Amino acid sequence: MSSAKHDYAALRMEYIQSPDAISIRELCRRFDIKAWSTVNKRKNDEDWDAARVEFQKKIAEREIDALVDARLRTTAEIHQELLVAIRHAVRRFIKDLAADKDDGQAVSARDIMGMIDKFLLLTGQATARTERKNLDLHAFTGFDDILRGAPPELLRELAEVARENGAGAKPVGSGPLIVLEGAGAS
Repeated sequence: MSSAKHDYAALRMEYIQSPDAISIRELCRRFDIKAWSTVNKRKNDEDWDAARVEFQKKIAEREIDALVDARLRTTAEIHQELLVAIRHAVRRFIKDLAADKDDGQAVSARDIMGMIDKFLLLTGQATARTERKNLDLHAFTGFDDILRGAPPELLRELAEVARENGAGAKPVGSGPLIVLEGAGAS
């Protein structure tokens, strides 16, 4: 068989798309070609090896995309189911609060919080939040010694205002401490 009669398109496709990465000699054996060197020259001239690598890369990318899609679908289904369960638990909790008698499993606020925590965990969100406040006067640059050397009657008046207003009181006045206190409460 002369090289002009070979179906190079079929040979190229078989060589590139073969899952077992066949050799040129095996390819020629499958197509009943005795002189494999002419096919090998064509393979080298047209760089079938690079095309094979590119084809395998695309196959791998498609497999990864399929796995990612399946994982995303599963995750979305889980999220949907959890949201339905949380919604049902909240509705049940509201119903239990309004009910006069026991009709079924009671849902506690702790149960709902547990479900919400699990949902947050599965969605990659923070399940607990912490807040730290530093009330050290040294944190306020420039105000380290603001009350040092203050007259005793001013200190007594400040202590009296603090006793009257308690811990949750709003700022009184417009000094630098008041401005800083208001800036921290956002």
